[in-house]
Amino acid sequence: MKLDKLFDRPIAFHRVFVSLDIGITGALLLSQSIYWSRRCSDDNGWFFKNAAEWEEETGMTRREQETARKRLKAAGFIHEELRGVPATLNFKVDFDAILEALRLSESANQVSTKAQNQFQQKRESSLHKSAKPASTKRRNKSVVNEQTNIKKDYYRDYTETTTENITTEADATVEPMTVVAPNGMVYEIPGELKYPGEDTKTHKAWIAYAIAYERRYGAWPVWNAMVAGQISKFIDRVGVDNAPYVAVHYVRRVNEQFVVQQMHPVKLLLSDAEKWLTQAQTNRTVTRTEAQQADKSQSNLNTAQAAADLARQIIAKREREDQEDAAGGGHAE
Repeated sequence: MKLDKLFDRPIAFHRVFVSLDIGITGALLLSQSIYWSRRCSDDNGWFFKNAAEWEEETGMTRREQETARKRLKAAGFIHEELRGVPATLNFKVDFDAILEALRLSESANQVSTKAQNQFQQKRESSLHKSAKPASTKRRNKSVVNEQTNIKKDYYRDYTETTTENITTEADATVEPMTVVAPNGMVYEIPGELKYPGEDTKTHKAWIAYAIAYERRYGAWPVWNAMVAGQISKFIDRVGVDNAPYVAVHYVRRVNEQFVVQQMHPVKLLLSDAEKWLTQAQTNRTVTRTEAQQADKSQSNLNTAQAAADLARQIIAKREREDQEDAAGGGHAE
């Protein structure tokens, strides 16, 4: 094998994406997607790649690609769309969803690192105290006791560090987010929920959804990387201006059994986004029962129209026969 084949063109890989729970293949595909989205000719960032090209560039099999794409789509990091004739699969990177997910991941890592550092400091301190010189006469017994003490210190320090970390984080909680609703009501959203800030794409839609959710269920909805991606995709489908009031309509007025049973999750807000938009614009909801009744009424109407058409055909046929009989009788005379 020649060296130029062994060390062929390297590809982009951003290690930080591994922290987003999308796996190594997901991080690799996302890194390469960002590379191409910045080099495409489409103004909106859409680019085309088939499975063979992905495999040639990344070495991933078709199955690995499908798994990676599924994870990226579920997180809202990429969008897919069939375009052209014959149709080809195009991709677009959602940078807002990625940045929001990285922000959440970084906050979680900072808390984890802080706890680990505190634990390590306490453990080293315990080891130092436990390592005092012992007399030669009781050396063996001291070693056993020292090991036992280290184990006790280990578990005690772990508990103390965990408790201390919780207390420290509670003390360091950010100030509540104050939001003024269009009707003038002021809401205080707990800062530890880490909702997106005013400078983010998802802020207005998510805050509208969250307030409506809290008023209906008495608890604030969870915000995480998955939800951030779903809200971002929802905004893309209904428009940034429509998204807040559509989200409020969905939580307050939609009472379909399947939605209520799941307590109005964001995934259902996204799955039927256009439906909720139409309902919000027309100020009317359609329940499953109403839909079934409408379908039944339409079916009855279709049956009645078919019967009327048949009756008209029979009458027209009889009239033609009568005219033919009358014409035949006149000719005979």
